[in-house]
Amino acid sequence: MKRLYCILLLLLGTTTLSAQSWDDILKELTSGAATELVDQLTGGKLTATAIQGTWNYKEPAVRFESDDMLSNLSSSAIESTITPKLEKAYQFVGIKAGAASFTFQSDNTFTATLGKKELKGTYTFDPESHTMQFSFDAKLLGSMSAKAYIDGSKLQLVFPVNKLLQLIKSVGSNISYLQTIIKMLENYESVYLGFGFERGA
Repeated sequence: MKRLYCILLLLLGTTTLSAQSWDDILKELTSGAATELVDQLTGGKLTATAIQGTWNYKEPAVRFESDDMLSNLSSSAIESTITPKLEKAYQFVGIKAGAASFTFQSDNTFTATLGKKELKGTYTFDPESHTMQFSFDAKLLGSMSAKAYIDGSKLQLVFPVNKLLQLIKSVGSNISYLQTIIKMLENYESVYLGFGFERGA
C-alpha cells in the first residue's frame, strides 16, 4: 500500500509522462482496484497515455455501464452466456488470438487488424468518460464511439451493441450469432460488447 501511495504522489505531481513511463507504472499496479484508483485520481490520464502502443486480442469483452445493484448481480450470468457466442462470431470472421490487434499512436492515429481486414483512421479519447471516438478511413464505417479501460497490462475496448455489429459486418458477412446476442440484450441498457487485449511486447 505504501508503494501505491508513492506512485499516486508521483502521478498527481506530474503533468506529462511518456507512454513508456506509464507502462512502467502499470507494471507496478498488478491489481485492477489499484489501476482503477490511479486512473480516477489522475482524471483518466492513466488510460489516455498508457493506451498508446500495440494491443493484441485475447478474448471477447462484455461490460455493463450501470450502478444498478440488481444489474451488477446478474451481469456475471449474462456475460457467461454471451461470451461463447461472441467468440464464435469473432472466429467466423477470423478474429482470434494472434490474428487481431489495435495499435494507437501518439499522433492520434490508429491501425486495427481484425482477421484479414486492416482498418485505419484517427481517434480521440475523453479521460473523464473513458469514451474513444473513432474516425475510420473506410467510408462504410465512418465514425463510432467506444469505451476503453486499462487494467494492469490489459485493455478492454467495448462498443455499443449496434456499433459492434456494424464493425463486425465490415470484417465479414452478417453473422447470426451476433443477431442472437442483440435480441438477448435488447431489454438491457448500457451494455457494451467488444474485445479484451493484452499489451504487445
